[in-house]
Amino acid sequence: MRDRAMLTFVLSHACPLKCDFCCSNREVVGPGRISRDMMADCLIGFGALPAVERFAFTGGDPFLFLEDICAAVATARRAGVTQPFHMVTSAYWAKSPDQALDTLDRLRQLGLDLIGLSYDREHARWVTPQQIRDVCDAAAQLKVRVNLTGVFWDEGDRVEALLPDIGAHPAKVKVVNMPVAPIGDARKRGTWPAPSTVPVSRKLSCGQPGDYSLSVYPDGAVYPCCSGGFQIEGRLSCGNVHADPPARILFAASANFHVRLVKEFGWGVLYELVAREAPELLQALPSLERASGVCEICRDLNLTLADRLAPIYERVEIEYARTRAEFEWRGLPGGADAGRWCGGIRMSLAELVDVLTKDRGRRLDYLAGLLEIANGSDRGPAGDGVRTATL
Repeated sequence: MRDRAMLTFVLSHACPLKCDFCCSNREVVGPGRISRDMMADCLIGFGALPAVERFAFTGGDPFLFLEDICAAVATARRAGVTQPFHMVTSAYWAKSPDQALDTLDRLRQLGLDLIGLSYDREHARWVTPQQIRDVCDAAAQLKVRVNLTGVFWDEGDRVEALLPDIGAHPAKVKVVNMPVAPIGDARKRGTWPAPSTVPVSRKLSCGQPGDYSLSVYPDGAVYPCCSGGFQIEGRLSCGNVHADPPARILFAASANFHVRLVKEFGWGVLYELVAREAPELLQALPSLERASGVCEICRDLNLTLADRLAPIYERVEIEYARTRAEFEWRGLPGGADAGRWCGGIRMSLAELVDVLTKDRGRRLDYLAGLLEIANGSDRGPAGDGVRTATL
């Protein structure tokens, strides 16, 4: 039941392509880039946290900084970091089948187990279908997984229209088709908000309960998701690697109930609660029908209604923590009546529920995995570490 995390390096806005919808332009990402040393320090620091299960590199295009990435990962490996990583790219660099194979094999030996490819009508202006196929062929040979994502102005368009044979590729490519979002360069084209045909049901949650995709930017700021600029505009920063230790950043991400709510419940639950408990706020809520997607709603809610929604968030947070603790408690040997160690104190289920209801600090410790329910004579962690020491 513990949260898991991936740390993604948004290395730079730099890219040899100029897609007209890019959400990682200079305006969003900033003018600098993440250095080799900064990468290595983050890999080692975050790699020491049990919750961090993977790393990723994106941009811009991270293959512009391939030597820095390889050197930083090699340094982290020597320091004992074992997590796998993946990279997201347009495959502009794959000039031949041999180059695609040699490059992926070099990365695979360092721990790459997934390659993310971006291909759609904009990317196709610079990258050929054969380059995509060459990378997919190399991935299949090396047993590296492939995710292929297309972003389209026409919401009915598909990657499969450009690569009709991709579904039968031996690499078993996972294809995702997405509409353009009003962020970055896309804002310079057309009028926003534009009419959206995306069903409301697809705008309610970003999914992946318990999985946090932390994004670190060139200025060191870290955000609890990868929404390509919406999280920056929404002021959802959970710290900065130049000032905050990795454990504190991870704690801040998992303790943000606004983010947890959209991942685990969705905006539909929030809107129902507002209608029942605070109907005067209904007109102020972002329109689910007009919004381009879940990330735009997330940004607007946090920017304009955070203070007014706080009482509702607190009630949901309490009920969520109580329910989660009861489920976890009953799943351990001995059943509901057994006494257990929680934060260095032996208590009953009723006592734990009372603590989680009344003490928000301990509640956040529990949600962040610092306050653990231990069975039998195992006291478990005291639960005072990150929050008490560093927040």
